[in-house]
Amino acid sequence: MIVFDLLLLVTLVLVAWHCVTAADMYRAIVLFIVLGFTLALSWARLGAPDVALAEAAIGAGLLGVLLIATWRALGSPRSTAADAAVQWSPTARWALRAGAASVALMIAVILHQLPGGEDSGGALALANLADAGTSQPVTAVLLNFRALDTLLELVVLLMALLGVILARAPLLPAQPAADASTHTPMTPALVKLFAPLLMVAGAWLLWAGSHAPGGAFQGGAVIAGAGVLLALGGRLQPAPDRGGVVRLLLALGLVVFITVGLLVMPEGDAFLAYPSALTYPLMLLIEYCVAISIALALILIYTGTEGVRRRQP
Repeated sequence: MIVFDLLLLVTLVLVAWHCVTAADMYRAIVLFIVLGFTLALSWARLGAPDVALAEAAIGAGLLGVLLIATWRALGSPRSTAADAAVQWSPTARWALRAGAASVALMIAVILHQLPGGEDSGGALALANLADAGTSQPVTAVLLNFRALDTLLELVVLLMALLGVILARAPLLPAQPAADASTHTPMTPALVKLFAPLLMVAGAWLLWAGSHAPGGAFQGGAVIAGAGVLLALGGRLQPAPDRGGVVRLLLALGLVVFITVGLLVMPEGDAFLAYPSALTYPLMLLIEYCVAISIALALILIYTGTEGVRRRQP
């Protein structure tokens, strides 16, 4: 497989180069999506299926849809002319290249200096896996050994959604055209076929996270992909959140995460230090609640609104 790995490496570098040097924005976005899937394949070859799933679902899938929708929303003659008017001078181009090369060199030096062997973070996590409440190393790290990092990642996601809502810049029209879901004969059939499959796949990834590659972020992202597909097919449309249910579900993961962390402090003498007898059920509760918040937040980031509702026939 050495030949395949070398081809994958060369492809990765070439796609990344063309992505940052593309002449037009749409071409750059398409190359970025290709880069995401190439990175996912690379992570899979490195034996990191969890990272590969996250990269494919979020980095290439949802982020690619967001970029294309943003490009379409900015595709008016005014914005196109403004984009065409932006020209980089040769000095600025070389400065950017030098900066990127410096950052790459710095990352390489840091990676080279990281401790390996028994002192590495991965080795320590595997050595204490029996006390983690799960047999899946990545889930153990995300929800036990470094649960605070995962909590802050959820906070960042909700802050991003808040910024999108405050910007008042939805990527979907509030009232889609009457033929939004039937502009091609294949669209309704594809939505009916793939949306349920994506939801089932997302639910399975969430369930499998306790013992196999998967988890809250991967499962939530795939479920969000089903929601985005329904929105693209005209089955869901942006709507204001009048009942507060959406806000409750958005805050569910964060509230449960923090509540559990505070409640276990008297027993474990630290925030999010689970009691050994309750480690697995508490982590399972957190993971399912977090997945709901992640899926809904990603859908609303795409629609740019406080809620969504089923399109009225």
